[in-house]
Amino acid sequence: MRLNRGSTARLIVIALCCVLYTISGQCQTSTGQLSISLTVQSSISLVFQNNPSAGTNGFCPLTNSGTNNVTLDLGTAAFTPASDSLACVAYSHTSANTYQVSSAFDVVVTKANTSSPNYRLAAEISTAPPTNVVWLVNNVTLTNTAFTQLDASDNYSQAITKTLQVQVRNTVPAQAMAETVTFLATAN
Repeated sequence: MRLNRGSTARLIVIALCCVLYTISGQCQTSTGQLSISLTVQSSISLVFQNNPSAGTNGFCPLTNSGTNNVTLDLGTAAFTPASDSLACVAYSHTSANTYQVSSAFDVVVTKANTSSPNYRLAAEISTAPPTNVVWLVNNVTLTNTAFTQLDASDNYSQAITKTLQVQVRNTVPAQAMAETVTFLATAN
């Protein structure tokens, strides 16, 4: 049998296809396994919000409300005449020689990835106040030496109204007072 070049080329191509098919049927395989490790972190967050009564007496608006870093302006106060420069500040005499300015706001603590049923709330001032000046939250005196517990069991995601109070004796010299109050929410 005599083949011409075209037939020979076809036979070579057919033979090559058969070899490739046989080789592909015997391909090497391998498997691998990837192990994953993940830790879900529980968390709670605290923000300050304007109380719905903000702008009325005893409820001054917060600057930067809805965050964990706000400012509360209590205006300029004096023992005589018994007054404060801001209508939203609650002003009162607590004794014959002491006055108090105060304003309320809301604290909201939320949780994620935790089974904690509620939280504790505490507060601390950053510096010692001048003599005859007292900083309070809801009638609880604050110090700069440790956190003072305000509540033992508050519910998450509920606005808890807190009133910041500053009591000043009439012998305190005229001065500007500024304080940082740090609030601490701890999961129970």
